[in-house]
Amino acid sequence: MSPLDTVICFYDALGRGEVEAVLALLADPLEWTEAEGFPYFAGTWTSPQAVADGLLVPLGRDWEGFSARANSFVSEGDHVVAFGSYGGVNRATGRTLAASFAHRWRVADGQITRFVQYTDTAIVQAAALA
Repeated sequence: MSPLDTVICFYDALGRGEVEAVLALLADPLEWTEAEGFPYFAGTWTSPQAVADGLLVPLGRDWEGFSARANSFVSEGDHVVAFGSYGGVNRATGRTLAASFAHRWRVADGQITRFVQYTDTAIVQAAALA
């Protein structure tokens, strides 16, 4: 599987809510960094379980219908950049999220070894914070 195929599989599994399939695509160790100012920013997570506990569980808890839909990709070697948008409704505020993103991925041997998120965190915070 190419690095691009791996990243596309990640988004597909995430869209279906298949957490086990998402986690199976993550290398251990890995480097996973959310954008500073993103509600779940906590530095760099270094294991699939840390991503599950620090990001996936809170997203499911805090958002109704959360989505991260990639619609275009740039791929070179083991690096992939995905462009897309976040969506969902925050359970606490009732506000709708619509924010663009760019995700930078590195893939080795069919597993994601690095992720960096770029998004307008002010838009995300406006939807998430009361």
